[in-house]
Amino acid sequence: MIDIPELTFDALTELVSLSINRSANALNEMIGHEITLSVPKVEIMEFEMAQTNLRDRIDGDMATICQDFNGPIEGKSFLILPAKNSLELITLILGDDVPAEEILDYEEETLVEVGNILLNAFLGSLSNELRVTISSEIPTFSKLDFNEHFGDEDIRKHTVIMFVHVDFVVEDVQIPGYLILVINVIALQSFIFLIDKYIERMS
Repeated sequence: MIDIPELTFDALTELVSLSINRSANALNEMIGHEITLSVPKVEIMEFEMAQTNLRDRIDGDMATICQDFNGPIEGKSFLILPAKNSLELITLILGDDVPAEEILDYEEETLVEVGNILLNAFLGSLSNELRVTISSEIPTFSKLDFNEHFGDEDIRKHTVIMFVHVDFVVEDVQIPGYLILVINVIALQSFIFLIDKYIERMS
């Protein structure tokens, strides 16, 4: 684990919860289904711990939506779902509109849409609350293992992970998901500075 001041971490958790709620609202509005996102659990950790956590929690392939973002804080954002559960989420979203045997054909398109809405709403909410501009790229879908998105081992050593466990609940079915922000140690200091400024404004 990476230690940051308790007050800063509490404010970060508050910001993440707010951003997740807004993401859920955006997802419901765009997709037209009632999707609830659970209260998130936030952890700050090093790269290897994040990789270990994902391996421990996801049995089998991962469905990954990755999006680069830039601004005062820059890095990569990920929405990661167990592949077997991602198909369940797609089925619940598409309903009877698509035959079961054709669900796989819609996997990439549907998950990119979900990831695009969720990640953009999440980053947008953070940028609004922190009063900065964070721009993002078009997300991509893959079934790569998390570490395969980072080719340079030296990059991993200087990377900090914000690991958010949040479950999707659709029609009483709970589907585990993980929202991950990957930034370097310099960006972490900028992030902490912006959160501390947020705390001052809220005081």
